[in-house]
Amino acid sequence: MALKKYKMHMIVANELLTRKDKIVVVTSDEKISIRNKTQIGDVVENLLIRLIVKRHSAYVEKLDL
Repeated sequence: MALKKYKMHMIVANELLTRKDKIVVVTSDEKISIRNKTQIGDVVENLLIRLIVKRHSAYVEKLDL
């Protein structure tokens, strides 16, 4: 698995047919499915960015302890 091989914390994946509506984020603990169920014109990347910022902030806070 790429998480272990490349020592990643998170992998973002999507499929060509649903790339604008669905993204899957894989961590060592879970698979998180992000779906764009918001307004037309809103892009799924905005939801992805919020998730990554939230997770990264929590990770950095853990390192500061």
